[in-house]
Amino acid sequence: MNNHIDTELLLNYVEGSVEPALSLAIALHQKHCPTCRQKIKDLESHYGENLELSESSHNEGAGFDRLITDIAKLTTADTNKAVPQVLTNHDRENNGGIGFVDDYAVAEINRPLLKQLLNFNQDGFEWQKLTSNNSTVELELYDVSFKVNLLRFSAKTKIPKHTHLGKEFTFVIEGDFKDHKGTHTAGDFIACDGSDEHSPVAGDTGCVCLAITEAPLKFTGILGPLLNRYASY
Repeated sequence: MNNHIDTELLLNYVEGSVEPALSLAIALHQKHCPTCRQKIKDLESHYGENLELSESSHNEGAGFDRLITDIAKLTTADTNKAVPQVLTNHDRENNGGIGFVDDYAVAEINRPLLKQLLNFNQDGFEWQKLTSNNSTVELELYDVSFKVNLLRFSAKTKIPKHTHLGKEFTFVIEGDFKDHKGTHTAGDFIACDGSDEHSPVAGDTGCVCLAITEAPLKFTGILGPLLNRYASY
């Protein structure tokens, strides 16, 4: 597991205050990631009923920064130290199955989609071909802030160089891809914004990702002006 979720975002997830699309991606990531599962467990255990932070806690910048630092210390230790397995209902029930969606902080209306993604099967979706090398599925998620798509790329597909006009969060479902941040494999959670410019390349077996975006891509390579003219969002 090469990419993890920052502590502040995990805290908001535990509180239930992240956007529905992000809660979905975080739920998927924590199934694969013992480190983030442990961090979530620590947050819940450390704060218990006090997780409902007051509005003033968020507005007092220095105080909130200290809070985040304190939370980070819960799981910031020797990176070589093994992270203990966190047993949830689905671990106890079937030790590696899709589990109970009640284990995840996802709105009930979006839980059927979560269950489908936890038990992912490409044949369960209607894919729309974009080019000969990639296809997509626009997911119906109740989120006014983000657009959510499944993206599937054939082996070695290279995406034209681009940056982002807003935030983008990617969860790798199958396969892998590499970009300026490294190689991202199944289970990884990657955050990008306008400060990132990259040209991702799918791995030897291709890649399937969950892409969460709040604005279109902005292509920046030689063909950027042409691609931006025809790009849709």
